Amino acid sequence: MRTKVLPGILCSLLVIILSLYHPVFTAECSDHTVGEVDDLIGGIIDYKLGQAGAGSIEEWLGEGIAEGAGTVTDWYALTLSQCGYTDLSAYESSLIGYLGNNSITSATSREKYALALCAAGSNNSYITDILDSSIGGQGMMSWIYGLHVLNNGYTCSRFTADSVVDTILSMQYSDGGWALFGDYGDIDVTAMTVQSLAPHYSENESVAISVERALDFLSRKQKENGGYESFGTPNPESTSQVLTALSALGIDCRYDERFIKNGNDLIDGIVRFRLNDGSFSHTEGGSFNETATVQAYYSFVAFKRMTEGKTPLLILDNRKPNNIEQQQTEPDKQEVTDNNTTLVTTIAISVSKEKSTESTVAVTAGNTDAFSQTSATGTAGVTSSISQVSTAAIQTAAAIQENVQKKNGYKPKVIFVIIVSAAVLSLILLIIGKRSIKNFIFIGILAGAGVIIVLVTNISSAGNYYSGEKKQKINAVGTVTMEIRCDTIADKSNSEYIPSDGVILPPTAFDIETGDTVFDILTEAAQTYGIQVENKGSAGGAHGMVYISGINYIYEYDFGDLSGWVYHVNGIAPSRGCGEYILSAGDRVEWLYTCEIGHDLNEVYEK
Repeated sequence: MRTKVLPGILCSLLVIILSLYHPVFTAECSDHTVGEVDDLIGGIIDYKLGQAGAGSIEEWLGEGIAEGAGTVTDWYALTLSQCGYTDLSAYESSLIGYLGNNSITSATSREKYALALCAAGSNNSYITDILDSSIGGQGMMSWIYGLHVLNNGYTCSRFTADSVVDTILSMQYSDGGWALFGDYGDIDVTAMTVQSLAPHYSENESVAISVERALDFLSRKQKENGGYESFGTPNPESTSQVLTALSALGIDCRYDERFIKNGNDLIDGIVRFRLNDGSFSHTEGGSFNETATVQAYYSFVAFKRMTEGKTPLLILDNRKPNNIEQQQTEPDKQEVTDNNTTLVTTIAISVSKEKSTESTVAVTAGNTDAFSQTSATGTAGVTSSISQVSTAAIQTAAAIQENVQKKNGYKPKVIFVIIVSAAVLSLILLIIGKRSIKNFIFIGILAGAGVIIVLVTNISSAGNYYSGEKKQKINAVGTVTMEIRCDTIADKSNSEYIPSDGVILPPTAFDIETGDTVFDILTEAAQTYGIQVENKGSAGGAHGMVYISGINYIYEYDFGDLSGWVYHVNGIAPSRGCGEYILSAGDRVEWLYTCEIGHDLNEVYEK
């Protein structure tokens, strides 16, 4: 009996000793399942569909996401393409139109748009045309996003993926991180850099060593709740970037001990900010935030792709790097073929008051069978009639411009032109013998749609918008002061829009009503004093998501990667968007241009 008890006691002692002195082999595993992550993704999609009033993802892609191309929906479009939704033609067309109508001064933005086109399956030459002038053109972020485009197989004359990789590696800080400025690594920038380097990790020893240093940096910065802080504020965006980076490397955050703290992993760190409706807030207990929501969305999709053995989020499934065609669009060209004729009448209305604004109204008659298989005589008659209609439309455009400037009603005249045009087209059909009732119904539908569009839209001239008159508020509850300054760049440019003293609007009093926000008063200042303001995001009841990208023709990124407009209230930099900040009587609002995301303004942040 003694011989059996003694070995048992020794074994027990050995187990105790090993448990006390032997290091832990693996960290505690998280209990998250892929199904739970699917639910998180589904919750975001349901929220966005409800917000957009769409009944399906396909409908959202064709309408809401397409309408927001270039401004607020690009990351949703890209991520949905990585979820298997391949028909992004409406979005692609809208984005190409946006790029054609806007001058994109930011190198990083150009690269992001190139990635978005790539995700949409586009072979538009914009993707490669912008690379030589954009890669490295605005510091760290333009190297990162330039590498993403090159990672998808696109090429340019000045850079290769290897040369960009070497440059990025040379920019790593001694603590293992990367940043836009300063002496220490930044969590978001480091994670985003790792995402761009991930495709080279297994084939380049230098990249592997550099990435491992970066992972150590990110591991050290992780908090006990599994998340991260940026500029002292816990937020889901930084954690989402790290999750996307680990997923790009094939690292499952649920099982890697470096990224599990106190039993919490990265998913725990993000879910803390989830709201009951499925969306995400920027701060714990806060309200819906678009940036937090979309970054959580694509990080979860990146994680899911990793679990399924798919490529990283930004190695795009729909890319077409070997089939790029030079494309030139001629929107004003009228083509006549054996099968159809397209009649396009464009009425361009340009009005100005010191600084010009432009509105374009396009009326398209469409492709119809009524114009097919016409005889030479019939075609000549059609051409003559079309010419007369076009001439009348151009003359009416001038009349519309005059009426807009005089604040007279232009809508009756436009409606009259639509009706007359429909009548002329119907007469043409009768002349050439195309008397099918379907043709006349089609013209009637087009005319009706045109009338509806005119009735529900308004064309406002610069003279009407910039009223020069202060808004009278009957229910005013007090006043606030607002000023707009760009002192930080007053000596950096000879632009006519940058005052020598940096003062665009001196401290000026404005009446406020209950519920007025910083954005409301900025808009009022713009209208009263003729100050150009450009914003991104939605307006009306949802204008809390508005982001001010330009004031007085001075835009974000004009003076570097970190430049742009910020606002202060009573000397404090709020953590809310300008459309979310409700003003109180006596508040002092400052709009300031920064070249270093506020560091050159000695900002004090809202707690």
